[in-house]
Amino acid sequence: KGPRTMTLDEGERLVGARELWNHEEHDFTPWLADHLHLLGNEIGLTLELVARESPVGPFSLDILAREPDTGVLVAIENQLEWTDFQHFGQLLTYATGSKAQVVIWVAPVFRYEHAQALHRLNEWTVDGVRFYGVKVEAVLSGGGSAPQPRFRKVVYPGGWNKEQTWQSGSVSPESLLYQDFFEPMIAELLSSGPFDRLPIQRWGPSGRYFLSPINAGTWYAIGLGHRPSAWVCLHIETDGKDKTKRIFDALLEDRPHIEAAIPAEPSQWSWSRHDRWNYSSVFISIDASIADPPEKQKATKTWMLSLLPKFQQHFDPRIKAILDDLEDNS
Repeated sequence: KGPRTMTLDEGERLVGARELWNHEEHDFTPWLADHLHLLGNEIGLTLELVARESPVGPFSLDILAREPDTGVLVAIENQLEWTDFQHFGQLLTYATGSKAQVVIWVAPVFRYEHAQALHRLNEWTVDGVRFYGVKVEAVLSGGGSAPQPRFRKVVYPGGWNKEQTWQSGSVSPESLLYQDFFEPMIAELLSSGPFDRLPIQRWGPSGRYFLSPINAGTWYAIGLGHRPSAWVCLHIETDGKDKTKRIFDALLEDRPHIEAAIPAEPSQWSWSRHDRWNYSSVFISIDASIADPPEKQKATKTWMLSLLPKFQQHFDPRIKAILDDLEDNS
């Protein structure tokens, strides 16, 4: 089933877990260690913290806990990305090394195959050893402006909830959020110009890149980063690094005129040459996030729709003149 039905109740909106915790080790693990009761409530266990970053040989388990009534040790491995083979291996290594009989894997999205593996382990292991898979979500409910954490049980002794897993071929919950945000803008930009092709995604679902009609190495992009930042961008990536940098450097010489022609605060501009790579970029960014309430998201969309055509209007003629000059001097 698709993520729309497996994650959201009426009136709720799911946002990325990193809207609540930016860093796994520094933010999420400490928070989880302080809120084991919320995790325990979801799976029917009482959990008491023993240690964070508990040593297992040269490695460390995210959280070691215990069931206070029985003294049984509980190994908890948490992450802020989709479940993967690395964390699955860590989970098993740390659980056996810490002599835990209860093993809990916490992640925002469980791949079907990883949830199935935990379920099989519950079927195959000896009595008293239990495996749990628990999703952590950041949820906006009703008129709330800040996301709230929520756990959802995926795998548990005796069963698993397949509808809470991600299967190959379905769209990830994060991608759906960005689809809902970008698709109305894409339709408007294509219908009103100046772009005549569907944009592409680069580096994940958080941005959309429109190809310039004048040059295959010039892109105009809109996006929302993982941190609270919305941006409009010129991305230059030609068929040669030297060519890319010469275009960027020529634009940089004209920076005062460009910034005077496009409405933005000086602090919002960012000119990035990216010397190591065959691309350079010019950004304008504002404080915004995919987790914003609908009214603020609407304002962000209006800002993007106003600014992106201005980028194309002022950069395209300059880039064409630079390319013509490079060709004449070649």
